[in-house]
Amino acid sequence: KVYFCPLRNRPVSESIDAEDLIVNNSATDLESAKRITHRIMMRPSVVKRMQIIGAYRDIPLSEASQPSLNAAQEERNAQQGVSNTVMNHEDRDREIYECYCELDIKGFEHEWKGEASGLEVPYRVTIDVSSRQILSIVRNYKEEEKLPTARKVFVKYPFVPGLGFYDIGLLHILGNTTNAVTAAWRELLDAGMFAAFPGFLMAEQGARQNTNIFRVPPGGSATVKTNGMRISDAIMPLPYKEPSGALAALCENISQYGQRLGGTAELAVGEGRQDAPVGTTLAMIDQATKVLNSVHKRLHAAQAEEFQLLKACFRDNPESFWQRNNAPAYEWDQQTFLQALENYYLVPQADPNTASHTQRMMKTMALIQMASQAPDMYDLQAVNRQALRTIGYNPDEFVKKNTGELSPQTM
Repeated sequence: KVYFCPLRNRPVSESIDAEDLIVNNSATDLESAKRITHRIMMRPSVVKRMQIIGAYRDIPLSEASQPSLNAAQEERNAQQGVSNTVMNHEDRDREIYECYCELDIKGFEHEWKGEASGLEVPYRVTIDVSSRQILSIVRNYKEEEKLPTARKVFVKYPFVPGLGFYDIGLLHILGNTTNAVTAAWRELLDAGMFAAFPGFLMAEQGARQNTNIFRVPPGGSATVKTNGMRISDAIMPLPYKEPSGALAALCENISQYGQRLGGTAELAVGEGRQDAPVGTTLAMIDQATKVLNSVHKRLHAAQAEEFQLLKACFRDNPESFWQRNNAPAYEWDQQTFLQALENYYLVPQADPNTASHTQRMMKTMALIQMASQAPDMYDLQAVNRQALRTIGYNPDEFVKKNTGELSPQTM
């Protein structure tokens, strides 16, 4: 969420949970959603500060009510040992809804050619859930726009696109695989435990049996009445087996499948495979990191969009850029800052086609291999300099000047 915070008096970019962003699942993206609601748990003191500075209406609010939890949230709290109730109402945070919607408010109608057009324009409506009071209604568009469009506030960082608005995460992809591996591990552990500590039955001379259900714990025993028979004739050892080799092999296969599905497969490249063809190496890298590369590209695009929203916030509030810099290295003014925003395009430094440092190293090794096979076609010193930069070193600190070309085999 990228917005201008009136308390901190500067643009802010904050990460919010998906469960706190309420969007119709039929919406394909944030731009096409008719209404976006951000659920905020805000301290009462923060609400009062917002009222004092005029960001919220200065009206009395009722006591904060207990927030309602769904079944998934209650189960999560139970697993973490967190109580679902707060006894003291003074310790409760206030539940605030920020609704980004389109409204046609009477007295503030959109006009077209001097008449009310009936067009619903974007607003941000803030509501206190406990008291059901509207705290603020703020326009969410630029006044000079003839056909107002909503300002973008939220940026979605997707992992894998899903069927609805909310995307699929790694937990969704590996959920069934993780459950299967966990169940197989438990079966193997139980089989090994019972094989190492077998149970048995003890004879007890006397009357009839009181029950025909015997629960023998590991290393324990249970009494049985044989009515004078030999214990070896009346009792049969419990048929505990050793851990199954087939189950262990199945567990290993499921684990390897989960690694491939999650994009963490091991690559048979690098040290010890210097003779591998470049095309084969790159094909293996591309195949094993297909999911990781696609995720990295989506995150790269999302971060670039976040940076553009930050630029837009600073463009609307340029003084917030230098107001708290007590010892600036450069004297900024509004004109210089706005000119800098227009002249430069802010993008992430990472390469969207390379998702990790390992991939950069593999690509550099492929470049070195190609240069060694055809040294007359390549600038070997430039190749070695690029290899040093990939490793993380400054080539000027290690490469001698006027030494001619360096062979890639020396790297």
